[in-house]
Amino acid sequence: MPLALPLALALLAGAAAAQRGPALPQIPTAKYQFEHPPEVRLAAGNPTLSQIIAAITPENIKSDTAHLVSFGTRLATDETDSTTTGVAAARAWIVQEFKAISAAHGGRLQVKVDTFPVPAGGRVPKAGTMANVIATLPGDDPQNHQVFIIGGDYDTIGGFGGGATDRTPTVGPGANDDASGVAVALECARAMSGLHFPATIEFIAFDGEEEGLYGAYHDAEQARASGQDVVAMLDDDIVGGDNTPGHANTNQMRVYSPPMDESPSQAEILRLSEIGGENDSLSRQLGRYASGIAAVYLPDFQVVQEYRRDRFSRGGDADAFQQNQFAAVRFSDYYENYDHQHQWVRTYDGVQFGDIIAFTNPAYTANVARVNALTAAALALAPPSPTQVQQRRAGWGTHLSWRPVPGAASYRVLLRPTAQPQWTMRLEVKGTEVQIEQTLDDYMMGVVAVSADGAESLPTLPEAAGRIRKSPFAGQK
Repeated sequence: MPLALPLALALLAGAAAAQRGPALPQIPTAKYQFEHPPEVRLAAGNPTLSQIIAAITPENIKSDTAHLVSFGTRLATDETDSTTTGVAAARAWIVQEFKAISAAHGGRLQVKVDTFPVPAGGRVPKAGTMANVIATLPGDDPQNHQVFIIGGDYDTIGGFGGGATDRTPTVGPGANDDASGVAVALECARAMSGLHFPATIEFIAFDGEEEGLYGAYHDAEQARASGQDVVAMLDDDIVGGDNTPGHANTNQMRVYSPPMDESPSQAEILRLSEIGGENDSLSRQLGRYASGIAAVYLPDFQVVQEYRRDRFSRGGDADAFQQNQFAAVRFSDYYENYDHQHQWVRTYDGVQFGDIIAFTNPAYTANVARVNALTAAALALAPPSPTQVQQRRAGWGTHLSWRPVPGAASYRVLLRPTAQPQWTMRLEVKGTEVQIEQTLDDYMMGVVAVSADGAESLPTLPEAAGRIRKSPFAGQK
């Protein structure tokens, strides 16, 4: 435990710090110890989380993906009355699966089809309707209005086969993009619907992603207009893995998020803040959370946090939630093979193209589902994040305070050196204020609320008044 002794000594040196400059009344700090390893957020033996990840199986992932592929091209703009092919048939099957999951758990999972009109324009040749499938697991605490979303899109591209002049219609089965993401949502619903959480969890199959994120924008804009407290949205898009020889990957996935929140006021606060925060959007904190909890429960499966919004010139359903000021991340394969996504099934110059199930890895996608379930369940078990977190200098150290959080048994101060991207230290705090030797000049800090069984909220960064420097010659001729 290389961090523990120096930090403990630093905390015990609070009285000496007062001699170096003015400080607030000293708060006892000797009892506070930093945890190690730094990734720990819940006790590794938490029975609820252990039960969830044990319930997720590659067999269910493979079966769900195969069922969706069997419907052929699931083009959102090509609604038909067919019960065996196309997007409407796939939607009906997803509804059936969610209802079967609900029936297996006493009807607790509430399933609905949310249909909405779509105007003509862009990739939509004529006005029509699309529909999301939403399965809601209500929270047990009527005072807890937090909502956590796990989702993927069930539509695919359509297209034509082989060469520049071949206009023969062919199939876009979308095994990886994005039957895999819907399989994750279904399997998480199976693993979690028999359990109880204070907060609400939604499992959503979005429509119209390929045409411009229509289903995601519809849901996110409705949530914002109604004041829904969406704390986290986990978007699974291209999470099927890849079995291409020499290109296979079994133990890494990526998580993408924007560095700053979409809200103009939040962005301005971060820009002006004297404590930094340019790498601390709500979405980026959510990505850190997923990466950290996976390190505890899935040590052989790494969630790699990418410090960019998404892959170059691309995006997904998480964008719609981020733009509506909700924390959202995109989970995706670590390696992508472009022969097997956004490609129609064909063989060209001896190369097999197409997003077919043979190139996916159900065991890989099962681990992606476990990352989703761990993240959503841990957050749904935790109290809400602290509010009104304030910081001020205290001698050479820092004084932090915040408002009490209902349901919080304790709090933790998270720290990381300003040059580090991930939280590296945790300080257990019983009250709602603490004075420590570490200075904000050297560390980024955040505060989380912790439940009695160790469930940790997303962090809240301290507020700090910023200032705009202006030229002393402004206004002079």
